[in-house]
Amino acid sequence: MPLTIFWLILLAGLFFFILKRKRTSLVCGFFSIVWLGMITSPFLPDLLVRSLESRYPSLLDISKLNTNDSVYILVLGAGSADNKSLPPNDRLSPNSLLRLSEAIRLHRLLKSSHLVLRGSVEGENETDSDQFMQTAIALGVEENKIHFLGTPENTRLEAFEFTRKFGTNNTLILVTDAIHMPRAMLLFQKAGQKPIPAPTNHLVKSKQKQDISDWGPSALNIEKMEYAMHEIFGLAWVKTGVRSRGE
Repeated sequence: MPLTIFWLILLAGLFFFILKRKRTSLVCGFFSIVWLGMITSPFLPDLLVRSLESRYPSLLDISKLNTNDSVYILVLGAGSADNKSLPPNDRLSPNSLLRLSEAIRLHRLLKSSHLVLRGSVEGENETDSDQFMQTAIALGVEENKIHFLGTPENTRLEAFEFTRKFGTNNTLILVTDAIHMPRAMLLFQKAGQKPIPAPTNHLVKSKQKQDISDWGPSALNIEKMEYAMHEIFGLAWVKTGVRSRGE
C-alpha cells in the first residue's frame, strides 16, 4: 500500500524528531514528500503498470485457435455485492463486469465455446452464480453454455479447481485484468494448464504523449500504484514459491 509507506516514513520522521535526532527526522520528512510525489504523479505508476500490462497482448485474432477441442473461456472472479435491489450487472464489481464482457465478446466469436464463471450451481450460492449467470444471459449467452467453477478464494485455487473439473486437454482462454494476467498465467501453468491469455480492463490505455496537465497529482495514480505493487510482490511470491519447491 503506497500510502501506508508514506505514513510510515512520515511517522518515523516524527519519532526521530521527538528523540531530538533532527537530521534523521529531516531525512525521513524529505523522503516522505518525495515518495508522495512519486505515487501521485503518473510517471512511476504508469511505468510499473505498463511493465505488467504489456506482457500479453489483447486477444484480437482468434483465427489460429484450435477449435476442434472444447473451448472454455474462464472468467476469473473479481468481487460482487449482495444487493438484490440492483440488477445483476450492477451487483458485479467493475472489474467483474469488464472481464465478463470480454469473455462474452470472445464467446460470440467462438460459437462452440463455453463460459466458465465463478460461482456454484444455482441455489447453492446465489450471491455469486446468479449474478454472473443472469448478466451473461442478459447479454446473449445461452444458459447451457455456462458452467460454474465454484467459489475458490484466490487465483491459485481457481487454477487447481478448473483443472480438477475440466482437466488439461481442452483449450482454455483465460480472462482477467491485464495487470493481473502475468501472475494468473504463471499460476495456471503451474496447475498444468496452457492458457491463452485474454487480458482486459487495462489501466493504462493511451499510447499518446501526455499533456502537461496530465502530470499533476491524482488519487487515480495512487490506485494504479496499489495495483502495480500488489501484482509485482504477488508475482515475486509465486516465483519464489515455485523455486522453493523445485518446480
